[in-house]
Amino acid sequence: MASRFNEWLNGLSPGRLSLALAASFAAAHGVYYLWGIRFDDTPLLWFWQYSDPQLLKVKLLESVFYMHSQPPLFNLFLGAVLKITAGDGRYVFQGVYLAAGLTLYLSLFWLQVKLGVSRGLAFATSGLFMLSPSFILYEHWLFYTFPVAALLTLSAFLFYELVTTRRGWAAVAFFATSFLVCGVRHVFHLAYYVVVAGAVVVLCAGARKKVLLAAAVPFAVLFSFYAKNYVLFGQFSASSLGGMYLWEMTGYFLSPEERAALGADGKLSPVTAVPAFSELGRYPPAFAEDTRFAGVDALTQPNKSTGPNNYNHLAYVAISRVYMKDALAVVRYRPRAYLRGLLRSWFMYFRSSSDYASGVRFLDEAGNQSRISYVERFYDYFFYGKVPLGPPLTRVFALFNLKCPPYAYLYLVIWLPLLVYYGFRLVLKRDAAAAAGLSREQRLTALYVCFNVIYVALAGTMFNWAESNRMRFLSDPLYVALLGVFVQHFLVRNVRAPLGK
Repeated sequence: MASRFNEWLNGLSPGRLSLALAASFAAAHGVYYLWGIRFDDTPLLWFWQYSDPQLLKVKLLESVFYMHSQPPLFNLFLGAVLKITAGDGRYVFQGVYLAAGLTLYLSLFWLQVKLGVSRGLAFATSGLFMLSPSFILYEHWLFYTFPVAALLTLSAFLFYELVTTRRGWAAVAFFATSFLVCGVRHVFHLAYYVVVAGAVVVLCAGARKKVLLAAAVPFAVLFSFYAKNYVLFGQFSASSLGGMYLWEMTGYFLSPEERAALGADGKLSPVTAVPAFSELGRYPPAFAEDTRFAGVDALTQPNKSTGPNNYNHLAYVAISRVYMKDALAVVRYRPRAYLRGLLRSWFMYFRSSSDYASGVRFLDEAGNQSRISYVERFYDYFFYGKVPLGPPLTRVFALFNLKCPPYAYLYLVIWLPLLVYYGFRLVLKRDAAAAAGLSREQRLTALYVCFNVIYVALAGTMFNWAESNRMRFLSDPLYVALLGVFVQHFLVRNVRAPLGK
């Protein structure tokens, strides 16, 4: 049955097969819709990453230009939708996210096929991921996590096309996609773009001029984001709030005795008595006395028109710098506190990406997570290996003065590192690549996939302990692609071949 289905898939042209995949995507989403899944646009009203919706509607360009807390592109997208829909953009947002979902699904399927995975296996792995609670929940949640995951997966597919064909359209599409990733999520730093672009230029001998031209314009625009922030706010970065993130990774894991000792020695400022990301009124009034941008609402409003605190207020630039200084002092004088944060962050990284809660069940604001709780439990136990934690690990956490979580996802702890190891093995060992029948272009694409998986893992765990599993979702499709390659090239070769199949 499986072989016949694979033969049917092989008989379809790429265009017809993509239409068949789109039909399966539509059918699955129809079932989830009947199940009660609806798009959740409530983050627009209160998430700190977003500018005031009213300002996005009436002062879009000004608000985006003076945004220092985040890269500008996602807020530009939000504001553009609010403008063209007169403020009610829910259905446009939903349409864009469904398009992103289809893009992610198709990109993941064709990426695996390009890496030598059979169409039948690629259909199975891509389909299981598309049906997963994480995919559906993030796809129906107005946050940048899902679009960036789709763009990152698309970039891997385009990377293969670029290093294989070296055509101009592939270069333009690849660098445009990379630009969007960097312009939406600040963790994809300008340096990330430079490293990727430099590597592609080196790899595309004979087409370097074409590649350089395709990379130059996105780089110039991306660089302008950083340069603008440096000129206006004295900080060459896409986000000014890195100090508060790092303080959460360090200061939050100080024991009371360690905190008191550092404070007595003058290593910590009084600001650290206030939790990071607190409302502006909890900080000393001196921070809000900078009047350089008195006429800019995006920088001077203490609160948004919807009520929540405005974290793009100019005062947070200085506040975050204080937190950064204190966080670095913790790293220097009490490194064990940072190690505690890293341990907690890595443990969170290996949790299901739908098991995401930071004091609030963000993914269940519209009731979506509750509606598919049975599917979520099935994936948690059957695919991710959710198990309760016993005394041995409790003692390990106790050594670091941390409370041991009640459960872990055993299969994720085992499989995710194994897949990265196997991917690098195919890239670095020619005998392994030859046995798998991989071309140079396929090996380079596998390297690009592994690079992004590791980049996301490090960026997601070094500066944020509470949401590293949400950050990992950006690379979850790439893990799925590596799984397809592993099953196709390792299990088939080492299990079926000895049986004479």
